[in-house]
Amino acid sequence: MQQNVKKAIRITVGVILLGLGIVGLALPVLQGWLTIFAGLYVLFPEETTIGRKIRTWVRRRRHGLHEQLEARKERRRRQSRPF
Repeated sequence: MQQNVKKAIRITVGVILLGLGIVGLALPVLQGWLTIFAGLYVLFPEETTIGRKIRTWVRRRRHGLHEQLEARKERRRRQSRPF
């Protein structure tokens, strides 16, 4: 059950980020392409083909962003471990 809730939250956050990214393409205040990319990153986990392609692109193009995302992933992993 907890996995279903996590998946629903991940999908909801991903769709919201994609929506904000599309709006951000027209507004000068929001970074549209970056928000769209963040939405895709959230929507597609590493196990999928698209997820692997997105992460490969991040590693090649935006090395600092990849390091930040991996650090957050590691923090979540440490926090979710039982005592």
